[in-house]
Amino acid sequence: MKAKQRCHPSLGAHRCLVLYPVLILFSLTPPGNLEGQENLELEDFAEVYIDQYFEPDEALLLSEEGRKKSQALAHYSRGHLFESNGRISEAIKSYKRVLDSQPGQYFLARKTAYLLARSGNNEEAVQLLKKNLSANPEIPFSHIALSEYLATYQGNDPKGRARALEIIEAAAQRFPDEPAVYEHLVRLLIAENRRDDAKLVMERAAARNNKDPQYWLGIGKIVGRSWAVRPNGPSKDSELVNQIYAKAISLAGEDWEVIETVGDFYHATRQFPGAVEAYETVIASNPDQLVTREKLARVYAAMGDEEKLLETLLGIAEIDTQNATILRQIAAIYIQRRDYAVAVPYFQKALAIAKGTVDEYKAVAGVMIEERQSEAAIDFIKEAAYLFPESPDFPLLLTYPYSFEEQWGEAVKQFEKALKLGEESKPEMFNESFYFRFAAATERKGNIKRAEKLFQKTIELLSKLNPDKEVQQFTATTYNYLGYMWIENDMNVDEAGELIKTAADLDPESEAIADSLGWFYFKKGDFEKARDELLRAEELMGEPGKDEAEIFDHIGQVFYKLGEREKALEYLGKAVELDPENPEYSSNLEEVKNSGDEKLEAPIKEAAPVKSSTPEVSKPVQPAA
Repeated sequence: MKAKQRCHPSLGAHRCLVLYPVLILFSLTPPGNLEGQENLELEDFAEVYIDQYFEPDEALLLSEEGRKKSQALAHYSRGHLFESNGRISEAIKSYKRVLDSQPGQYFLARKTAYLLARSGNNEEAVQLLKKNLSANPEIPFSHIALSEYLATYQGNDPKGRARALEIIEAAAQRFPDEPAVYEHLVRLLIAENRRDDAKLVMERAAARNNKDPQYWLGIGKIVGRSWAVRPNGPSKDSELVNQIYAKAISLAGEDWEVIETVGDFYHATRQFPGAVEAYETVIASNPDQLVTREKLARVYAAMGDEEKLLETLLGIAEIDTQNATILRQIAAIYIQRRDYAVAVPYFQKALAIAKGTVDEYKAVAGVMIEERQSEAAIDFIKEAAYLFPESPDFPLLLTYPYSFEEQWGEAVKQFEKALKLGEESKPEMFNESFYFRFAAATERKGNIKRAEKLFQKTIELLSKLNPDKEVQQFTATTYNYLGYMWIENDMNVDEAGELIKTAADLDPESEAIADSLGWFYFKKGDFEKARDELLRAEELMGEPGKDEAEIFDHIGQVFYKLGEREKALEYLGKAVELDPENPEYSSNLEEVKNSGDEKLEAPIKEAAPVKSSTPEVSKPVQPAA
C-alpha cells in the first residue's frame, strides 16, 4: 500500500502510528470540499505509510520565542479561567508560569501580586513585584506597581510608607516625562499631608521642556484633580493649571483630540470663551464632529447665549436628522420664545423618532392648543390617546380644540371619557374648572337639564374653597352662566335673577354680569332697570370687539322697547358692525328699520346665549411647556 509521499523520510524518525481514522475521515469527506482548489490534484493529498510518521516541514515549526509565547498564552487562559471560577491559588500558579517565560508582563505581575495579597501571601507578593522591577527597570509602571503595593498593604507601617515614597521619588527622577509617575507621587505626598511638597513636584513638572501635548494634558489633569482648580480657587493653582493647558494646546497642531480635551477643561472650569474657541477650532476642520458640537451647545447654554445655542443645535439637527434629543431642545427654545408655530413641528418630529412620555405629548398638545391649531391638535392628541389609552389627560386635552371648533357633541364625549378614565386614578383633575367647562359644553350641545346639574356640581366644589378674590370671581361667573341659561330657556326665571344679582355683588366690575342682569330685567318687563344695567355694562367694557356685539344688541332692543327708535338703530347697528356674520343681529336691525315708529309690544327675537356673559369656555389654562 505504498504511494507517493509529500513528506520525506529523511526529515524524521519512523514511528508506529495507526492512521486508519485519518484515512476514514478522508474517505468520508464530501467531494464539495475540493471545490475552489483548482491547482491541486488528488495525488497532491499525500498518503502515508500506515506504520510511519514524518516530522512536519521546518517552515511549520515554532521558534523558541514563539513556543514560549504560545505556552504563556495557554497558561494565561488557564489562569483567567481559574480566577473566574474563584480558584485563586491555581490562577496564581498559572499567572506565575506566564511571568516565568514572559517577565515583561508588568501589568500581569501587578495583578498577581494583588491576588497573592488577597490570599494572605503579602511577602510573596512583594518579592514578585521586586522581581518584576528587576526584570523591567526601564518600565515606569514597574516602579509604580511596587510603590503602590507597599503604600496599600504596608501603609500602616512607617517603613512601608517610606519605602513606597522612596521608590516613586526615584522613579520621578528617572522618568521625568511620565505623568503617571507624578500622579502616584502626588497622591502619596498628599496622603502624608505634604501638599506643599506635592505642589513643588508639579511646578517642576510644569517647568520641563517637553514637546508632547499628551504630557501636558496628563500633568494638567493631575493638578486639576489634586487641587480642585476653579477660576475662583487659589490664584496660583489656577494660573499653573491654565499655563499647563495653554502649553498643551500650543503644541497640539492638528491633534484635534488634544484641542477638544483642552476645551473640556475650560468648560469644566467655566472659562467659557476658551472652551468656545477650542471647540470651534475642532469643528472648523471636522464639521461632522457631532459630539464636539453638542459640547459647544452646552457651553452656549451655560453662557446664556440663546442665539448661539439655537444656531448650534440647528447645525446638529441638519447633520443628524434623527437626533430626537436635539429636536426637543430646539422646540423648547422656540416655546420659550412663544414661537409655537415653529416649535410644534420640531416636537412632532422628535416624538415620531422616539416615543416620548405622557408629559412630552401633553406639552406639544398644550402648545398646539395655545396656538389654536385645532385640526392639527385633534389629530395629534388622538395619536397620543392611542399610545397612552389609560391616560385621562388626552381626552381632557381634546375638549379644548373641539370647543374651539364648536363641536360640542365631540367635546362632551371627551369630557365623559376623561372622567371615566381618571375619576379614581386622578381625581385632582376633576375640579371646579373641569365641571364648569363640562357644563358649558353640555349647555351648548343643548342638554340643558344635564348642564344644570353640572353647574350645580361646580358651585358645590367652589363652596369648599377659600373665598379669595379669584374664587369669588369664578363663583360669580358660574352663577351668571347658570342664571343666564335659565333665563334664555324660560326656566326658573326668578331664581335665575337672584343668582345673577348675587353674581353682580361678587363681581360688580364684570360687564358680562351687568349685561345678564339687564337682560333679566328685560325679560321681566322692567325696561328702565334693564336700560340702566345694560348701559353700565357698556361703561365697563373696554375696546369693543365681536364678543361685545351681544351687549349692543341688548341695549338696542331695550331702547326700542322704550320707544327710542333712533338710539335703538344706533346700538343695533353697532352690533351688526362688530359681528356681521351673526344673522340674529342683522334680523333685529332690519326689523326695527322696517317697523316704523310704533313701539314694540313684544321683545324682538332674542339672540343665542350671550357669550360675553360667560368666560371663554373653550380657552384652556395656558399649558406649561
